[in-house]
Amino acid sequence: MNIDLNIISHVALDDKVFYSEQTSRKVSSDLGGPISFATMIIPLINKKIVGITSFGKDFPKEHLQYLNSIENFQLKFFHSDETTKFLHEIYEEKRKLYLLSKAQKLDDFMQSQEGGKSCLLSPVFHEISESSIKWAIENHEIVGVDIQGFIRKIDSEKEISLSFDRKFISWLIQSVDIVKFSFNEAAKFTKKDSLKEIMSLLPQNNIQIVTMSEKGLAFSKNGRYFHMAAPVVKKKDPTGAGDVFMTYLLSEMDFQEDIEYLVAYGMALAAEKVKYQKIGALPAQKYEKITEEIMQTKKEIL
Repeated sequence: MNIDLNIISHVALDDKVFYSEQTSRKVSSDLGGPISFATMIIPLINKKIVGITSFGKDFPKEHLQYLNSIENFQLKFFHSDETTKFLHEIYEEKRKLYLLSKAQKLDDFMQSQEGGKSCLLSPVFHEISESSIKWAIENHEIVGVDIQGFIRKIDSEKEISLSFDRKFISWLIQSVDIVKFSFNEAAKFTKKDSLKEIMSLLPQNNIQIVTMSEKGLAFSKNGRYFHMAAPVVKKKDPTGAGDVFMTYLLSEMDFQEDIEYLVAYGMALAAEKVKYQKIGALPAQKYEKITEEIMQTKKEIL
């Protein structure tokens, strides 16, 4: 199997409480994690994608059956003592996240796997170590990182907040090809509030992406910084939109191609994802029109 994209992360079970709705609503043991959200678009792209992960024997059979049913997708896993589980409290203007349990680290298992064209390192809570980042760089042409799972800590109440090992993160975001921060993550890392200052303090030797939810995103290209606006949609659940975006970008990335178009297309898919709470394939519709509309909003950040 010639692999187009390896996605390395824990799958997860998500409990969610939606305080953002008129009547609060709770769901339990939703399938989650970057690999799971990636399956929402794998049927739409003609790529061979592998998910490398671990979970406990308590992982629901119906979730495993779903993951094994996706065409052009192979799930490689080993059993941990526990499955990674989160509690999401979703408010209108913010979200709180709690770590309830955690599967084992992925390092030994992932380093025994086959490399490929691209690799997405997207940990949810420190399941990938420095040695595995080096393995990914050595065994793939393109490596992308979603920074979130590298910068999390938990307090005595198991609530997750941000914590930076600045030496390690500085090395990481210079060593790979594509890096995604949320605005909050990038602001705390750079200790700046303005988007221009934030982008200017991130590495210039690769592509840096800073997402801002309904406000769109910023990205760097050859030392210049650009913003594109997100389409206006009715959100049902924003969880996993960044995973959809990064999966598309890494699966299609070729440095000879137009990065703006790939970013805008990924944004179109992410905007479609937030309309759905449950994981399942997104509609096989044409996303080119909304992509072109997003590209028309591109402005240089001066």
